[in-house]
Amino acid sequence: MGKVTLELSEPEMRDLAEVCAMALTMLGQAMPEGRNPRADSWHKLLVEIIKAGRTVPGIARDMELNPDCGYWFFKRSYVDQAFYSDVIDEYRDASFWEELVARLAGRTLVECYGQDAVDAMSPEERSTYVSEMEKTLWKEVSRYGVDRLMFMLAPEES
Repeated sequence: MGKVTLELSEPEMRDLAEVCAMALTMLGQAMPEGRNPRADSWHKLLVEIIKAGRTVPGIARDMELNPDCGYWFFKRSYVDQAFYSDVIDEYRDASFWEELVARLAGRTLVECYGQDAVDAMSPEERSTYVSEMEKTLWKEVSRYGVDRLMFMLAPEES
C-alpha cells in the first residue's frame, strides 16, 4: 500500500496535532513504553503527525523540541490553554469518580454480605447489588464529593 496524502487547512492541522498530543498523553499514562508493540506503533504514528504539524508556521510557534527524546511537543504555555487539556482533565475527573464509586460499592457488598457470600453470588446477582449501591454512592459523591466519606484504619495501623 502506498502513502496517503492529506490536504488540511491550518486549523484542521492544528486540531489533528492536538488530537495526537491528547492521544499521546493518554497512551503514555495507560501503556508504558516497551511493553506493547501496538502501543509503540501508535506512539510512532502520533509523534510523526505532531512533527508534521511543526511544518506549519502558525503551529510551529506553539511547539518546541524536547531535547530528552527528540520529539516535537506543544509548549507548556500552549497546552495549559488548549481545549484538549480540558478534555483530558474532564476524563481524569470522571474516571476517578467512576472508579471510586465502583470500588466502594464492591467493598460495601463484601462488608455487608461477607466474601464467601459474594463469591457464591452469580455475576447477575452481584451486579444487581453493586448497581444499587453505586446509585446511592453516586448521589452522595455528586452532592458532597469526598467530604462525608470516612475511612477506617485497622487498630494496629492507627
